[in-house]
Amino acid sequence: MYTAELAVKTLEPTAQEDQLAEDYASILDTVAHIDRSLRDGEWHSVRDGLDQLISAAEDMWSSLSASDPGAEDPDEDFDDGRPDPALDTDTAKVRQLVAVYTEPHVIGRTLYPVSGINDPQLRAAVEREDAGQDPVPEQQGVPAELVH
Repeated sequence: MYTAELAVKTLEPTAQEDQLAEDYASILDTVAHIDRSLRDGEWHSVRDGLDQLISAAEDMWSSLSASDPGAEDPDEDFDDGRPDPALDTDTAKVRQLVAVYTEPHVIGRTLYPVSGINDPQLRAAVEREDAGQDPVPEQQGVPAELVH
């Protein structure tokens, strides 16, 4: 995807920022697939999607825990007074990367609109790519106010 490469070149995210954005985009992508399956009444696909959602959430947990050796147990209270390892990330970069990575999906455009991308060249590239893209299947049955 051209815009993803441009986003990494333009925003220059750290490896952790890029990984967090990819992990979260994967979660949103999975939710979009679950939604499409639910709308179509494909219950087996919903169940498979939920399994994928658990896996995607575990991947993001691992990314957040990778730089925190004390976060071994996901059931343990994370707020133990230690600094949050994700505080070393630039949340604006992560949000902009998520906006780029999730643009093909209605849920991505709704939660992370292109207007949240600060760099005008990157924002224009995402808008151009979106304008030339065929409608994605999950747009069927989605209220018009959620589709741009």
